[in-house]
Amino acid sequence: LAPVLGALNTRLMKWYTVALGFVTGALTIKLLSFAGHLPLPTVYWIPSAGVQVGLQLTGVGLYVAAIAGCIGALVLLYSLKYMEDEEQHYSPTRYYFLTILFIGSMVALALADNFLWLYIFWEIIGFCSYALIAYYYHDRKAVRAGTKAFIVTRFGDIGLLTAVVVLWSAMSRLGNPTFSIAETMAAAKSGLIPTWMLTVAGAGFLAGAVGKSAQFPLHIWLPDAMEAPTTISALIHAATLVNAGVYLCARMLPMFEGTVMWWLSAVMWIGAFSALLTAALALFEKDLKRVLAFSTVSQLGYMMAGVGAASIFASQFHLLNHAIFKALLFLCAGAVIHATGTRNMYQMGGLKRAMPLTHLCFVVGVL
Repeated sequence: LAPVLGALNTRLMKWYTVALGFVTGALTIKLLSFAGHLPLPTVYWIPSAGVQVGLQLTGVGLYVAAIAGCIGALVLLYSLKYMEDEEQHYSPTRYYFLTILFIGSMVALALADNFLWLYIFWEIIGFCSYALIAYYYHDRKAVRAGTKAFIVTRFGDIGLLTAVVVLWSAMSRLGNPTFSIAETMAAAKSGLIPTWMLTVAGAGFLAGAVGKSAQFPLHIWLPDAMEAPTTISALIHAATLVNAGVYLCARMLPMFEGTVMWWLSAVMWIGAFSALLTAALALFEKDLKRVLAFSTVSQLGYMMAGVGAASIFASQFHLLNHAIFKALLFLCAGAVIHATGTRNMYQMGGLKRAMPLTHLCFVVGVL
């Protein structure tokens, strides 16, 4: 509907997407009251492929969905003013359509009850990320950054696809060709899926998580993704999409804990090394947004290490913390860049008097 409204009235389209964002945020908060309930009834299916498409209200999934819905709504509202100057050169309809598509897909990914559904929305959020990083398509640097993000994350996504196919094949051998996450986990914990298949699947899921959450060695795409509008950096590359890898590992933890012995250690060490490496790299940056990007990778490393330590609560608790403070820091950075006309921190200083409200919000984010 957004493209149609955009062709008729740009102002109406923008307010429609903001309203839709706030409705989505409210519904995700409402869903939190259903945590732990049985999966909702299936709404669509492909019998020949054993595909059931429905929702599974896991605690981890509801957490991520609420973050995507609520922060997405606030970012859309912020965008009304922040993106105003860009509308003379770039289509606002494209920006708002891709943003609302991303938010909806992230919520669907978090609540997916089967691997195929999860993979489809995993790829949609990846496409939205690429398209929004390259939003300033007249800028070669932005186009290269978007392309780099798309290609680098493909390496991880190939692993995820391999894991999905292997688990579907395993369930087919058991006479139940299903993509259901719950049924596959039950079969794995019961010892019905061969260890070698679980090992391949575990490696595939880990590769997908490393790519999407920008962990070592696939961390190289996220700093360049800062060529996107700062609102997108706040929403996608700080608070939501980059959390998808952490969410995936947390969601799959019950499947591999106790069955694939190396998996938890691998998740923990990749997260710990990524946290240390990228925190050090941030010290050598002068670009305000790239500093925050390296900080984001570092914080995601803490979350991955938390999953590897088999503490889903610690990991997800920090996921919520980080989504709030890093989105705030990025939006504050956007205000600073908007006011100063530069991202070079060496050219900034004395902004407290000129931007007292932004200064206060930045201090809150830092604390």
